[in-house]
Amino acid sequence: MKLLIKKLFGSLPYKYKYFLYDIHKFIKNSPKFLKYYSKDLSEVGMIGNSILLESSGNCQLKCPSCSIGRWSNARKFIGKGYLKFEDFKKFVDKNSSIKNIELSNWGEVFLNPELKDIIKYSYDKKINLIARNGVNLNNTNKEVLEYLVKYKFRYITISIDGATNNIYRVYRRGGDLNRVIENIKTINFYKKRYNSEFPILSWQFIIMGHNEYELPIARKKAKELNMIFLPKLSAFPSIFPIKDEEFVKRESGLGVGSKDEFRKKYKRNYLACKQFWISPQINWDGRLLGCCLNMCGDFGNVFESSLDECLKSEKYIYAKKMLLGKEKAREDIACSKCWAYKEILKNPLKKKDIII
Repeated sequence: MKLLIKKLFGSLPYKYKYFLYDIHKFIKNSPKFLKYYSKDLSEVGMIGNSILLESSGNCQLKCPSCSIGRWSNARKFIGKGYLKFEDFKKFVDKNSSIKNIELSNWGEVFLNPELKDIIKYSYDKKINLIARNGVNLNNTNKEVLEYLVKYKFRYITISIDGATNNIYRVYRRGGDLNRVIENIKTINFYKKRYNSEFPILSWQFIIMGHNEYELPIARKKAKELNMIFLPKLSAFPSIFPIKDEEFVKRESGLGVGSKDEFRKKYKRNYLACKQFWISPQINWDGRLLGCCLNMCGDFGNVFESSLDECLKSEKYIYAKKMLLGKEKAREDIACSKCWAYKEILKNPLKKKDIII
């Protein structure tokens, strides 16, 4: 029933979907809202029990706008490596209040050779694992895919920017859509065998000029594969710019053709820096990044000290004050160099945006 509701919800046009989503969030989080609304949010710690912990800093694809797929300063900062099971286990045991962990960010989750151990231990500790940020699902094996189902990995967003292999490969360079589809079918096979709804699968389609006319075909294929279809505006619209905005508005269900139009129409930022509060991002090597876009500075290492100590550091608290518009940008804080922070300055974060 829950899966059916999620599918119906996912098929709604954006304005209806997020109207209902906002109501749901307000009802669900009203106790949290009452608890934190009168407090200084720059001084409070984590709001909730979720974190983002990168599984792997490696990726086999060469996507044009991704810093990980090519050698760059950002690539050097994130580093080549993966989350060791021993580090994961120690972190989880030390932070027993954490119940939800997102494993995907810049790298590809399935390139972590110790992923099975991480999945199994999370299941034993009653921790929900998700990869909502996105995976490309090009390289893995049946044993890992079975573990996803057997040990109830909760949710996976698969980045598929095309309905045909030729279009898919324009952006996902080095990838093979046929292989991705086969892996999805294998997951569905195990879901049927184990009679499980997990992992819930979504098809993320970043809309660009070369693929926009495959939106309806991709939507149909997603439905055939029992996936939620998630069209998404590009964070870098100058790369493969949209050609037919009216078509995109209609077929995507977003009702807009650009981030600027989104901000004007819905009176909110397309991306909001809430992660500093509700789900701080941690790199695969333990460095606290704060949010998933950070590629140039950290706030200490949670494996070497502790999560609590890093969250209470002067630098991290100052970053939150910047995001709330209480302090000016500081050169030693990564947010000052981030395009998302520049958008936040135009439309500052409000307490309800963070708490709800």
